[in-house]
Amino acid sequence: MKRLVIYLVATFGLSWGLWIPAGFALGTFEAGEASSTLMIVLIAVGMFFSLIGALIANFACKPEKRIDLCFKPHIKGNVKHYLAAWFLPALISLLGIAVFYVLNPDRFDPTMMTYLEATAAQMGASIDELVTTMPPTPILIAGVLFSSLTYGPFINMIFAFGEEAGWRGMLFPTLAECMPVRAAAIVSGVIWGLWHAPIIAMGHNFGMGYSGFPIAGILVMMLTCTAFGSWLAILRLRTKSVWPCALAHGAFNAIANLGVMFNVGAIDIFGPSPLALVAGIPLLALGVICIVRIGRIPRGSSFEHAPQIRA
Repeated sequence: MKRLVIYLVATFGLSWGLWIPAGFALGTFEAGEASSTLMIVLIAVGMFFSLIGALIANFACKPEKRIDLCFKPHIKGNVKHYLAAWFLPALISLLGIAVFYVLNPDRFDPTMMTYLEATAAQMGASIDELVTTMPPTPILIAGVLFSSLTYGPFINMIFAFGEEAGWRGMLFPTLAECMPVRAAAIVSGVIWGLWHAPIIAMGHNFGMGYSGFPIAGILVMMLTCTAFGSWLAILRLRTKSVWPCALAHGAFNAIANLGVMFNVGAIDIFGPSPLALVAGIPLLALGVICIVRIGRIPRGSSFEHAPQIRA
């Protein structure tokens, strides 16, 4: 319990202690995160506070109470899990984008004009200037897909590792010491989603124009993080490593904004982000499957064959 409390206090204290004052100082609670390049950088920096929180929690405990954060990759015997971590997020995201636009055809714009106008405004350029410097739309989309399926997940994995070392390396197994594994997966996912609250209030993932902002967005983030986190928890259990979790997290981040490029109007809690309610239907279905499967593992048995906990 001491390890859990220290981890949560350190992680939330460092992250919220940076994001909230910075959000007020930079005006991003009013204008949105995209209005400040510095805020975007600070959000990326905050991804490593989960790792720092885990290290602080371990250091503050006696050696026999510390937990192995599972930094070893354990690739041998787990290639299929790494391949799933690499490619399944893209499949889930693309399915979610398809579901969203099939159900909302009026919001689909193959010319990507809304996206281009927003990008031009952010760059301080005219739409004509931007278009002349960009490749044709098919080539642009092909480039996004190529990067999302090849090197993008591995670049994003570096930042995602900062989160996964804490959420799946420290929080999930620590919770599993005092509750069933299914409950630990759910609770850790809810906490992970709640951690995003300040940046959701800056328009992260869902914008700022939806009804119930920002509370509704925070609740949706908690729901979809629980769904996604349940699969990451299974990866953590089966591979005894946080690296496939980081790869899956990075792969998801690499392609998550693809749907936004075709969206007409503002984004919201329904889509086109695959973490939203409608575009997130495939992710939520995956979460249900994983929560059911992970619940079949008896309490206390999920970590007994790996050196997670030094007793």
